[in-house]
Formats: sequence, structure tokens, C-alpha cells
Amino acid sequence: MNKSQKMISIFVTMIIVLACNLPSVAATPTSQLNVATVVASTLQVVTAAAQTSAALATPTLSATSTATASPVPQGLSINYSNISLLIPPNLASGTTDVTTTDIEFPYTNPSAGLMPQHTKVILDGYPVQGSNLQPQIIVFNAGQYARYSDLAQQTISGLRSMHYQHGQPLPRNLPAGQFSAAVQSLNFVNGNGIRYLTQFDQSPLPVNNHELVYYFHGITSDGNNYVQMILPVQAPFLAPDENPNSPLPQNGIPFHTDPSYFNAIAQQLNATPPDQFSPSLASLDALIQSITISP
Repeated sequence: MNKSQKMISIFVTMIIVLACNLPSVAATPTSQLNVATVVASTLQVVTAAAQTSAALATPTLSATSTATASPVPQGLSINYSNISLLIPPNLASGTTDVTTTDIEFPYTNPSAGLMPQHTKVILDGYPVQGSNLQPQIIVFNAGQYARYSDLAQQTISGLRSMHYQHGQPLPRNLPAGQFSAAVQSLNFVNGNGIRYLTQFDQSPLPVNNHELVYYFHGITSDGNNYVQMILPVQAPFLAPDENPNSPLPQNGIPFHTDPSYFNAIAQQLNATPPDQFSPSLASLDALIQSITISP
């Protein structure tokens, strides 16, 4: 080998050695790049789709939309003086509202004269007509009412201290006739009281659909206002009027003046379902429960 060939051989060898010693650059496989790109793209698509689905699945509440609709109270809304109430359907076509000093039930022209000024809501178009008593809600200042008579004082004192339990007899300080039935404590919006069925007569007479009343006495939570409600009511087994000779309906109890007659009537009234009275006792209870008395 001549000198020039030898030099060329050395030079080629050096190039090969240098090439072998150069740092290698790792090439990323094309398939790995493609997988990463596909995964990233897929995650973006899936995330966007999930966000869109969630937005569609979640209701958007606006100023005009509500998640749950509240039932609209049904009945006739009355606001007069310090009385607010809602009369259930079919109990009245309207009301006559007055501020008065009239003598109110159970008094009949007492020697105490005119009563303290009070507000009164009379139910017009009430379903029981011809009764001796108007269907009405009356509100007195409790202190003024208590000063009117001994009975009024007893009523207010009894209501302020009353802790009535279901099944107990009517408290003695509340007025009643020969009997009381369907006795039940009842709350209104800002007070409480007691309701019952009774009939007032000067002498013992048949319990009848001309005189039977649903009677409520209540007092506001602050003790300042007395609420009285008197509503005529009828039961299917009672005589139509106070005449002892009037025919009795089926299951009616023949009249006699012995106390056992009034006890039997009270038991029969207690056993009668609320919806068999006219009007339903439930609707009369609802009327009471809607009452608000402002100061």
C-alpha cells in the first residue's frame, strides 16, 4: 500500500470512529406521537361533551322561573281594620265589615249596656240560612272585653291560662248551653283558642239545625285581642227546628228534658265525621286557622 492510500484509509477510519462516538438523539416513534395527539384530542372532546351534557342536565333558574311552584291559596281574602283572613270556597259570597258597639252574643240586652267598640266581619251568602245567629267573626280589645261583665272576665282569664288537652271537657269558664260537643283546641296565625258545638236556649229544647252553632273563642299570642267566631252549622240527624213535634230524620234522638238526652246528642255529634256537617267542620277550622289579628 502506497503512502496516499494509507492516509485515506486512516482518514476513513477516524470518521467512522467519530461517528460512533457522537451522542445519539432519540427519535420519538411516529406511532407514540400519534397516540398522544389522539388521546389529548379525545380528552378535549370528551370533556367538552361532558360539560355540555351537564349544562343541559342542570336547570338554569332565571328571575321568572321557580324550582317548585307553591300552591295558590283558594278562597276569599278579607282585610278589614285589624282582621285578615281567607274564607274557604263555598262559605261566603262576600262580607259585611263593620266597626260597632253592638251587644254581641251570648249577651241579650244586659244591664252593662253597649259593648266596647269592636270590629266585625259578617259572612254574606253563608250556606246555612234562617238561623237565629249571623255567621260572623268578632274582634275585641281583650282588656276592654274583660271589663264588660263577670262572664267576659272569666272568658278572657280562661283563654290566657288555658292548656287544653284533647278529650277534656269544655273549660267551665267558656259559655255553653245544655251541652258541648266536638271540642277541640285550634290555632290561628298569631294566637290560639278552642272551638265547640253548642246551642243556647232559655229553657231545654230539642237540639236542632236552626240553632246549633260552631263557636270559637281565641286570644292573640300577646294577650291583647279576643277573637270570637259564631257560625251556624247543621248535622244530618237533627230536627229542622226547635219544635218538639217536628219530625226527626233517620237516626234522630227523640227529645226529652232529662240530661241524658243532651249527653246522647253530644255523643252523636262527637261520632259524626267532620265532612258530614254542613258546612264541613274542616272548612270552618280552616277559616279560623287563616286569621291574623294585627296590633
